This record gives sequence, structure tokens and C-alpha cells, in this order.
Amino acid sequence: MTDSARRVRALWDLTGGGPAAVHGLGFDGPEHIFNSPFAVTESAAVSIGAATSAAADLLAARDGPRQSVAIDRAHAAAAFSAERLLRVDGTRGDLWASLSGLYEARNGRFVQLHCNFPHHAAGVAACLGVREERSAFEGAIADWDAEELETALIGAGMVGAMYRTTDEWDAHPHAAATRHLPALELTRLGEAGGRELPRAVRPLEDVRVLDCSRVLAGPVAGMTLASHGADVLRVGADHLPVTGAVVATGFGKRNTNIDLRSDEGREVFSRLLAEADVVIDAFRPGALAAHGFGAEEMARVRPGIVVVQICAFDWDGPWGGRRGFDSIIQTTTGIAMAAEDGRLVHLPAPDRQPTHLPVQALDHATGFLGAFVAMRGLARRQAEGGSWLGRLSLLRTRNWLVGLGDGGAPDAVVDLEPYMHDVDSAFGELTAVRSVGGLPASPPRWERAPSEIGSAPAEWVSE
Repeated sequence: MTDSARRVRALWDLTGGGPAAVHGLGFDGPEHIFNSPFAVTESAAVSIGAATSAAADLLAARDGPRQSVAIDRAHAAAAFSAERLLRVDGTRGDLWASLSGLYEARNGRFVQLHCNFPHHAAGVAACLGVREERSAFEGAIADWDAEELETALIGAGMVGAMYRTTDEWDAHPHAAATRHLPALELTRLGEAGGRELPRAVRPLEDVRVLDCSRVLAGPVAGMTLASHGADVLRVGADHLPVTGAVVATGFGKRNTNIDLRSDEGREVFSRLLAEADVVIDAFRPGALAAHGFGAEEMARVRPGIVVVQICAFDWDGPWGGRRGFDSIIQTTTGIAMAAEDGRLVHLPAPDRQPTHLPVQALDHATGFLGAFVAMRGLARRQAEGGSWLGRLSLLRTRNWLVGLGDGGAPDAVVDLEPYMHDVDSAFGELTAVRSVGGLPASPPRWERAPSEIGSAPAEWVSE
């Protein structure tokens, strides 16, 4: 068994294991495609290998063929680069708003602001007491202590972080409170319920998924489930902001809007939930629960549901529930302050600025692992009945990535263009990464191009 296959098996063990966990699982292609001190290519191959092996196992449990799984590392690398490679009518969009990014604070320390959502930009401006302009932000932040600014932003519900070294992070109380957590969890949510999935041609045929997520990790999980045949309905709301990533992660889904603040909206969501198999809860921790849709409540409405919760800083510890994104986790925990020459070190060179991972690896790995947990929950439901709860966080994925070891310089220059395809959509002609995962009898594919937010009715597709 290869190191990659052993790592997939370890993830299976966290979800209850199984003799077929890595049946025929193989990996092809260069081991180091990304230039990073961290094993980013391995994280792509292993997380996608886990999701694909779970799909193969679930299809076999539905009286389908037992298949070998072949993971092309270059295709996995392309999938982790999906939003960066996406072209709309031949043009790549900007991933970052002008006010997002690196700022220098007092004493040569750096902070990162995440202002891609307009209300976050406005909130940071209010904290700083300046107008929403880059130069005004720079001037104000130069007078702040980096850690004091971080504390002020967190207190105001904004998204910002001080760049730390890994030594500084290891000494932080939240690191101490969360370092023991497994990469992912799958636990029984309730004894009642369970729906035996009938014989199928595709792993997730006849499976209904409510995708309550934004940005990347949760949407990647939903998109992965759609690629294996699930009916995925993404749930947003008119008052919630969105980013351009909704195009890159919209394949295979329908998009609807439901205002859970209203009685009517909650009634609609309950009706959908009553016929769902999986709920991806990647909104801010507690947001769905505040409207009466915590995991336990959902299991009462729909016995047999599989709930997959995804968040940034996890639920435990002094920063449990803190808002955050992939790059903010990298900033906070020392990832961005690692050396650039392939060696993991604890202190940066005095004359270099922080450098983030070449792709949003924490988001993408968490997304594929979220799909893996969802399918493992369905398999456990098929075998044992009951409702199931999966939990993942970007912070847990960060710790898992660090545990994979060193990355290093690329083995070879890999052209990712062969993994792209052209698709007509409501947004224009898309050139995007093809669905990933090698299943010869049931190759992953998307039935729908990305659709506009709120363009679909809040109902399941009729049989």
C-alpha cells in the first residue's frame, strides 16, 4: 500500500473503517506539482482519493459494480486550482477585492484583512475610523499594534488576522485547545430513521442534498456530491452576499433563495428538509441553529438525515466559532510565515513578507473531505440506520496538512489545461476544470452548468 493509500485508509478509520476502504486505490503522476513547503499536492490527491473511494464503496453497497479508483495527481491539482483557472468568456476574474490583503502594522508586524464582502470592508473601515480606500487603511493600520488590531476586528465580527510564526501559534491557547482534534468526525446523531438507497447506476443517484454554504469549502463538498449524481439544491438568501466563487463551485447545482428569518422561509426549508438525505451546514457556526435548524432539530424533522458541518476555527477553544476563511487560517497559524525553499521553519527571514499557499488548499481539502464524510454517513445509514453528524473545520485540515510532511519544489512543470473543458452557462462561456475522480464504471460528471443565485424554485426535482 502506498503512503497516499495509507493516508486515505486513516481517514476511513475516522468514519468507522471498512474492509473495502482502499480497494484498488491507485495514484498516478508527479508527487510534487505545487511549489510549497507543505504537501499541497498530496493533500489534493488524498482528499480526492478519499471522496472517490467513498463514492465507489457506496455504489457497491447499492448493488453496483465494485470499482478500482485511480487518482491522477495532476487532475487533483487542477481541481484545487479551479477558481484560479476559471475563465468566463476567455477572461479570468479577480479573486480579491482591493481592500483585502496584506498590511504592515507597527514594529514590522503584518496583518491580513479579508474584505471581499462589502459589509466586511465597511466594518473594517468603521473599526479604523477611515474611509474605504487602500491608502487610508494603510495609514491607519501603520499606527496599530498588529495583535491589538486583530482583537478589535474579531470583537467587531470582522475578518482579519495577525501573521504569526508557527512557534507563536503553537503557544496560543486556541492551538492548545484544538490540536488534539481528529481531521474529521462522523458520529451517530440519532437512532431513528434511515432510508435504504435502491439499486443505482451512479453512487448518489436519488440522493437529495441541501447545500447551505458560501465561498469555497462547503460549495466544493456540494459540487463533489453533484458530480456523483446527487440532486444538490444550494440555499442562499437575497440579503446574503456572494462572491465570484459561486461560478467556479456551482457545477451540478440548482440555486434557490430562502429567507430563514421569516416564518414562511422556515416552513419552506422544513419541507425541503423532510425529503433530504444530506445537509451541508457551512454557514457561520450556530446560524442555522438560531433559526431552529441545529443538527439535532434537523434529525427530528428528518430521521435518517446526514448533517455535515464545516467551519473555520472549529467549535472548541477560546476562538471556537470565530469567523474566518482559508487564507485567514494560514495567516493565524503560521502557514504563511513558513520558508519558501521547501524546508519547514519556525521563524521567517527578517526581510521577507508572508507567502500564502499557492492555492486555497485548506478550503478545497475540507470540501472534498466534507463530501467524503457525507458519503460515509450515507453508507453507515444504509448499513446501520439512524441519523449521522459529520464535522470538519479549516483549522483541523490545516493540522492534517502540516502532518503530511514537507512539500518541496515541483518534480516537473505540469500543464493543467488538458483538465479543462468549455461549458455554456448563464454567466457566459466557461472554461473550467472537469469533474475529478477516477471511477471507470461511473465516472463523475455534472448534469448542470452553474446557475444564477436564486434562479431555481425551492423544491426538489420531480422524478
